[in-house]
Amino acid sequence: MTIDTTERRAAVRERYARAATTGDGCCGPSDCGTPPDGADSTATANAISCAVGYDEHEISRVPEGANLGLGCGNPVALASLIPGETVLDLGAGAGFDCFLAAERVGSAGRVIGVDMTPEMVERARANAATGGFANVEFRLGEIEALPVRDAVVDVVISNCVLNLSADRPRVLAEAMRVLRPGGRLMISDLLSDRAVPDFIAASNESLVGCLPVQVAEYESDLAAAGFVEVAVEFGRPYPSQHILGDPRVQTVIGREPWREREVGDFVESIHGGAISAVKRDVATPHTNFDIERNHP
Repeated sequence: MTIDTTERRAAVRERYARAATTGDGCCGPSDCGTPPDGADSTATANAISCAVGYDEHEISRVPEGANLGLGCGNPVALASLIPGETVLDLGAGAGFDCFLAAERVGSAGRVIGVDMTPEMVERARANAATGGFANVEFRLGEIEALPVRDAVVDVVISNCVLNLSADRPRVLAEAMRVLRPGGRLMISDLLSDRAVPDFIAASNESLVGCLPVQVAEYESDLAAAGFVEVAVEFGRPYPSQHILGDPRVQTVIGREPWREREVGDFVESIHGGAISAVKRDVATPHTNFDIERNHP
């Protein structure tokens, strides 16, 4: 049985509403600053963020409660932001990456965060007010239909969000629409060189607990959206043991024990990754679609 678009969106919205109100993160921390048993959600979120590429200075620069530990990379660091640029964050959550981007683009720049979860948008707006971030705004909306005008954004960033979308090609088409000619896309997301086993893809629990995108799918979707200078780079292995604990997965393994190795191999294949691309400048002559890959 597969999950339809409406069910998938509802499951993700419910999951991240809970994260916004309770601080409940996606996956467990990795090998960087793992908090002791009994540590609070802030310590856990900070440890996860450290593990996926943020440093302590960055973590300390955002309002308390902005970092929920939901990312799988640091797209702000990878995007090489320039003062005065306009940045759009897809699935902005409580605003962590938006606030880091706001410091990079300065008072002459602007950051827009879009999230489909009202609880997240409310929390992000409160964080912006607390931190005095006048150049950041948060908008309620779906990343498949962005509440942003055409060609007004210099950089689109996203952190472990597109893997949750039921229509990633549409998200990338929307990113293309809102970017200015020559604008760039920098996504941190979960990647694998293996297809998601069907019985895992059919589980709401695994889905909202972070499933990867197969590299070839990202490459195909970016090409279809018209992006050029595409690069896909694998980063650190990502802690995805939640998949092994998924009740649906355990039921299948109990019925077909040989699948345990299949699930284990799939979990071990999951990495945080960086996906970058550029919207062709109108003055740039047409060239072949080039793709760079850097596997682990």
